[in-house]
Amino acid sequence: METLLMAGFQCYELNRVLSQLQFDTQYIDKDNKNKIPANCILCLIDLRQGDIINEVNYLVRELDPKIHIIVLINKAQLDDAAISTFIVQFAWDFCTSPIDAERLAKCLGHGIGLAKLKQQHHAPQAKQSSNIHDKPVTESEVMKQLFRQVERVAPTNIPVLIRGESGTGKELVATKLHQLSARKDQPFVTVNCGAMAAGLIQSDLFGHQKGAFTGATSSRKGKIALADGGTLFLDEIGDLPAELQVNLLRFLQEGVFDSVGGMPQTADVRILAATHVDLESAIEQGSFRLDLYYRLNGITIDTPQLKTRRDDIIGLANQFIRVYSNEYGLMTKPLSQSACHALLNYPWPGNVRELINRVRRAVVLCDTQQISAQNLELAKIDKKRHSSQSLKTLKDDAEKQALQQAVMIADGQVELAASNLDISRATFYRLMDKHDLPLV
Repeated sequence: METLLMAGFQCYELNRVLSQLQFDTQYIDKDNKNKIPANCILCLIDLRQGDIINEVNYLVRELDPKIHIIVLINKAQLDDAAISTFIVQFAWDFCTSPIDAERLAKCLGHGIGLAKLKQQHHAPQAKQSSNIHDKPVTESEVMKQLFRQVERVAPTNIPVLIRGESGTGKELVATKLHQLSARKDQPFVTVNCGAMAAGLIQSDLFGHQKGAFTGATSSRKGKIALADGGTLFLDEIGDLPAELQVNLLRFLQEGVFDSVGGMPQTADVRILAATHVDLESAIEQGSFRLDLYYRLNGITIDTPQLKTRRDDIIGLANQFIRVYSNEYGLMTKPLSQSACHALLNYPWPGNVRELINRVRRAVVLCDTQQISAQNLELAKIDKKRHSSQSLKTLKDDAEKQALQQAVMIADGQVELAASNLDISRATFYRLMDKHDLPLV
């Protein structure tokens, strides 16, 4: 009997169907997420009733990445921006009401199959999968400018505020700032300000002493103390409660903080913060302190939406194909022309995180020689041909895509890539230069 985590709305009809499908269901919420059995690899989140999207947003960010998420919704909820964004960012798949036992069984079965496959290959490929962003794709001018800014700012100790939509790579920017700084050999500690349990935020951030409160059976260092000498990354800083903002401001001003039940302490950390929230509006509404904003906002770095860096999309997709093909022990397959067209013409509301999810599914489900738009679940986009494009533009796009795929398949070997395209090395180099393409 498979163990299935459940979150959200609790429904008798759904429980009955899952029991018939021989699932052992265990409900979790933000208060008991740490009690998840070790063998759990799938979580079904029921969003059909109640305004719980914020709670499940916090919950899934804390779940182990090996746990795959499936969402159950009403069809009308597909028009809800918050729910559709949650699905594209976090879900492996989704089902709609009324509950179709056969469809639900297939959906859960596929999710379990993928999770087990990933689990089998996780240990030997851990190093490769963890390096998914080690070499960021920066063909677009907007990303080249961003990383030039990162290189200039990184060696300093100036606080940096990283702003951008969810899924645009704010944590990647923070990691690069740390790696390029003089603190690179010291700790890099991340705090998700929106995902910490409300009653434990003070203890998580500042630490506590033994006996400071019920359940404090031993002393514990907080995130600030753990980051001493290194970098503290405050993710989703816009969600930090007002009472914690005061204590954080004191630390930023004086370098001093109080652990719960303890004496004042000091720590030498560089502060990086990130948010998708409009902090100026939050300040006007009184939910974020102006003085804290000025302390955090030494320099602002804006991460661009994926739709504004289309020159990077194919390169990113190919990078993720290689990573997940290696991770799951599968053959690396190139993108078809239909897939490239769909990738370039999709608006990407979930940004890079959505691209990763779509590519990961496609790598596992593709049963042909090439990854198609249908594998990426973008078949509708591929059907929307743009008649306004000239024949020259279409030919150039096809030529560029063919070169990119040839280089990927040949793993950067020029002679093999040229041979696969049935052209000379000289022609290959000329075309690579024409399209301003680097060798992998």
